[in-house]
Amino acid sequence: MGKVSQVIIDQVLDRTDIIALISDYVQLKKTGRSYKACCPFHNEKTPSFIVSPEKQIYHCFGCGEGGNAIGFLIKHENMSFVEALKMLAAKANVDIPDTYERREPGAENATTLLYEINKTAADFYHETLLANAGKTALAYLLKRGLQQDTIKKFNIGYAPESWDSIKNILHKKKFSIDLVRKSGLIVKSEKSDNEYDRFRNRIIFPIYNDHGKNVAFGARVMDNSLPKYINSPETPVYSKGNTLFALNFARKSIREAGYVILVEGYMDAVMPYQHGITNVVAVSGTALTEHQVLLLKRFTDTAVIIFDPDTAGQTASLRGLDIMIENDMFVRVATLPNGDDPDTYIKKCGKDAFLEIVKNAKDIFDYKLDILTAAIPGKAIQDKVKVSKEMLLTISKIKNSITRTEYLKKLSEKINVNENALISEVNKISKTSGNVLSVVDKPVATVFADPSSLKCKTSEKILLGMAVLDREAYEKIFLSIETGSFSQPEVPHLHEE
Repeated sequence: MGKVSQVIIDQVLDRTDIIALISDYVQLKKTGRSYKACCPFHNEKTPSFIVSPEKQIYHCFGCGEGGNAIGFLIKHENMSFVEALKMLAAKANVDIPDTYERREPGAENATTLLYEINKTAADFYHETLLANAGKTALAYLLKRGLQQDTIKKFNIGYAPESWDSIKNILHKKKFSIDLVRKSGLIVKSEKSDNEYDRFRNRIIFPIYNDHGKNVAFGARVMDNSLPKYINSPETPVYSKGNTLFALNFARKSIREAGYVILVEGYMDAVMPYQHGITNVVAVSGTALTEHQVLLLKRFTDTAVIIFDPDTAGQTASLRGLDIMIENDMFVRVATLPNGDDPDTYIKKCGKDAFLEIVKNAKDIFDYKLDILTAAIPGKAIQDKVKVSKEMLLTISKIKNSITRTEYLKKLSEKINVNENALISEVNKISKTSGNVLSVVDKPVATVFADPSSLKCKTSEKILLGMAVLDREAYEKIFLSIETGSFSQPEVPHLHEE
């Protein structure tokens, strides 16, 4: 392969807007003359990833990654230099001579080949669905309410009942048996050295990563046999906890809508999309992970969760809530009528009714408290302890002191427990994270009930109130202002426990 001219590289970089490029992968926020985000190359909660539009470079002060637009694609997309250059050149309308595009046989890396294997398989499954061999499967999908355009959009397919159909197709395409094994599309027999197709007589849903690479598959039966779904195993290009179904289709709509709708299954994402609600993604049968939350945060900081209205669905919601809260996402939870999921509800009631459910989604606090008080309805001390323990775990993860204070007040009123006692308990949980609230002791409580009872300046009362509500404010106020500066000697001590 020939060496690419520096002139061509410079032309591509000159015509590439690195802000626009990286915005397709990361949610950037303008800060002064630069842009900031959480780094896409390592998990972090405080943004340290900076992009400079003037220098057209990026740098993460957390992990040290940095470079230009080509370097970003090489790192993020696992591309070769020429692949990244070609992608940017196509967008920038820069021609690359053919001599630079040739590859030696076998020069592609394993990751690229796994993507090609998955695409080949997906196209085969889709063609089979539309052929005579897939007429039963196609009839099943149409009966479920899917339209032909939707089937084509998501490249939905059908794996025939044969034990070696995809194995033979990939063999004919000259893919190595070792890579086909790594793709997870074939399985080794326990009784012999033979291998057979993993997916047989099932509807196939291709799974893409957020930038549209086919990384895996979900396969569904068409009857009541078990298991209902089987997925691709973990592979070099697929990790279940790092992927969200339909995010590649939804990312633009999520940005435009300002929020994401999070559902459980493939059809729960596909059917709303067919009805024009395109900011929907699915967790695909796994509990929501921190990596998935950080992936969503590239596009929005607001989510509406719609999980099945059963015990398992509620449990999944509660687990996901805490992870999202911990990562500074604003979360609401929508509840569908019993027996319905997003797929069935939108078919039965339509788009407007579905959006009304989303609009009326409950705040996370109210949702979790309603579930807990319904499960533990008693007023005995031990019941209050159980409810408060679960609620305080969630409240402790909220970083905003004002929000935490308001939730503690609501919890106090709901279960009729002294607010100061709840603050003390949440502080025990919060010590490791530093999200500690000041306990409002008797003198301070008196001040807030009757401000005239404290004979000091109004400005001092304001400072005292800020210190009570916000630990960070307390540190700035009482560690930077000398106690002798206050008009009354007791003022700087009123915040203390």
